[in-house]
Amino acid sequence: MASQQRSAMAVTPIGVYIVSYRRPDLLAECLRGVHRHLGGLPVQVWDNHSTDSDKIAELARSHPDVQWHFSPTNVGFASAVNALAASFGAGDLLLLNPDAELAGPLTAMRSAMAGRDDLAAVAPLTSRGSIASNRHQDWDVAHREPSLIRAVVANAGYAGVLRRTPLSDLYPSAPQEVTGYLTGSCLLISRRAWDEVGPFDEDFFLYGEEADWQRRARSAGWKLLLTEEPDVTHLGHGSVADDPLAAQRSRDLLLNAEALRLAKLGKRRRADAFLAAATALGKVQRAKRAQRADEHVARAALFDRDKPAVILTTNTLDYGGAERQRVLLAGELADRGYDVALACLQAFGPLVREVSPAVRLHRLPFWMPTLDLPAGPAVLISGTTNTEVAFAAAWRRLGRGRRWLVAAHNPPRYDGPTYSAALAAVMARSDGIVALSPRHWQELTASQRLHGRHFVVPNGVEIAERPRPASDRAGQPVRLVFVGRLLEEKNPHLLVAALDGLKDLPWTLDICGDGPDLQRLRAQTPAALLDRVRWRGWVAGPDESLADADLMCLPSRAEAFPLVVLEAMARGVPVVASAVCAVGDILDDGAAGLLVDPISIEGWRAALRTAITDPRLRSELGRAGWQRAAEHYSVAKMADGYEQTIATVLTESRWAPA
Repeated sequence: MASQQRSAMAVTPIGVYIVSYRRPDLLAECLRGVHRHLGGLPVQVWDNHSTDSDKIAELARSHPDVQWHFSPTNVGFASAVNALAASFGAGDLLLLNPDAELAGPLTAMRSAMAGRDDLAAVAPLTSRGSIASNRHQDWDVAHREPSLIRAVVANAGYAGVLRRTPLSDLYPSAPQEVTGYLTGSCLLISRRAWDEVGPFDEDFFLYGEEADWQRRARSAGWKLLLTEEPDVTHLGHGSVADDPLAAQRSRDLLLNAEALRLAKLGKRRRADAFLAAATALGKVQRAKRAQRADEHVARAALFDRDKPAVILTTNTLDYGGAERQRVLLAGELADRGYDVALACLQAFGPLVREVSPAVRLHRLPFWMPTLDLPAGPAVLISGTTNTEVAFAAAWRRLGRGRRWLVAAHNPPRYDGPTYSAALAAVMARSDGIVALSPRHWQELTASQRLHGRHFVVPNGVEIAERPRPASDRAGQPVRLVFVGRLLEEKNPHLLVAALDGLKDLPWTLDICGDGPDLQRLRAQTPAALLDRVRWRGWVAGPDESLADADLMCLPSRAEAFPLVVLEAMARGVPVVASAVCAVGDILDDGAAGLLVDPISIEGWRAALRTAITDPRLRSELGRAGWQRAAEHYSVAKMADGYEQTIATVLTESRWAPA
């Protein structure tokens, strides 16, 4: 970027990207402005599974010149933009919110980007629409560098009042070069910068992704520019303005995004301090108290007032068996009339896209257990991490009518206690521990006492209506699949070593997953198997990883209640797995899948030889696995178990450990 002039360079084409969610009326107005003022530019719209999908489809038919992408789920803003940018393949990116309306051709912004090669992003002056605040200025799309104080001031709504002080992230007058970031309601991003800096960070589901990207761009030497053309009107939160629960979810996501931005700067303690300050201010500010009261009324109309509130805790919503179970359980309980909240103590994460809109999301530091709950009894279901247990223990002490259950999802240790003495002592103060199977509880307590009261509730998954028919792969190799986090204890290398002795049989192996041991484990693949063993890395989910699988293999030596086994059974994919902990319970002691014991190369080689050479056995195991999953391991069965457990701890006296 030595030169700031692009006169000798070819002008880069521009693509218009719009990510929509709900409100087809606003999207229609946005598209009318685009066609009126930016005619000739290619336009792509990504619809994030709008509730008015039929109206969005009707709008699409009236705009055949637009390239439409219809997502079956709400994947979030960052993921949608990344997908659009990849599909367009070239050209600068003009990001436009569906609640933004163009009043001009953005000439100054486009000219600035065409004339300089050091610009990462350009935005125009933007006027606020019908929900305008008298403190808003047209240049408030430009923000100063972030800090803890500025984040707190902005969240409290005082940034406009304090704009002439260093406490505000807003400029007192319109800047040109911007030292923080430009909001993304109308933002032109250089393709050259995009390719150098990389796509949006998908840790940001909604809000914050464009600010984080511009931080990375500025760190790499790129510039940000505000142009003085008032060609855009932005409603602001317009896509959720008509729905109190959607607006509540939007604010929860915004709070998480602000904390995540601070954490990405290496300031995790400041991120927690911001969350604490924002939560405290929300309880004392008059406007926010009124807003919370309206939200309680809206939620109360949706749920059964005779049922207790339910809170599930997790550190993050990253991909993982325990995290996915919490998301599935939260959604099912909300469907049954419970007012359910998910409290994330470190960050949200990619699974936030799968959280039911009816479930309240909280982002809190573990040392601040102040949840926004309706009056009445409540039950908190925590995991067994230090942060979750500390949060839950403090939460229960802070109110009457509260109960606390510990959901133990850990693989048992066989060389000593699974939990530290201090952690086990705090868990013993809960109202009960929920194990995943009788064998799981037996092994967890083999070398330490945990609690005088326990419950058994297996995890559950969505079950296919019928088992998948046997694939017609006559003459093709048997496709084996391993799915899991790539750690040595998961034993993918043992699976490969077992197959190394079966080179005479027709098979291929796909290893799906990522993890800290990936490179070391992959390096152990024998040269003779490199064309048959494919290390695919991270895969989005079981639908993709298990597609066309003939056999799912789980060679782990440490598991508790592996969801990947249930996911395979739920689709009718036959399973062969190490006989560890609850796996024997899941597979009905071998009637619903092949169990390998002892867990050795020889043991696995024998089981694989049987499965690969006997298609009839694979078909029988697939049907038996599906039947067992449908009878015992559905999401509905899991929720039944938790409902019974919740009722028990609420009706019995509060647990007091001896």
